[in-house]
Amino acid sequence: MDENTVNRTKAAINALIDIEQLWIENTPNYNLSTQELLVLKKRLERASENVSKIYEENRAKLQAAEDEIKKMHEGKKKKG
Repeated sequence: MDENTVNRTKAAINALIDIEQLWIENTPNYNLSTQELLVLKKRLERASENVSKIYEENRAKLQAAEDEIKKMHEGKKKKG
């Protein structure tokens, strides 16, 4: 993974932490104010955009890793 992926991952995680904090602060009724809803919208957008970019930019690597794991498991099944 490259530096952009690491930075996007951090940004996505931080956005999700901000979202979790909104929920914690509004327990038990989760009745968000207009301002809090706007913050929620922006954090969700940020997390979604970063996760999408991470996935799209690394799709080939992620698929190759999945394929490699599948082959390893298939090899173990044939031996066993």
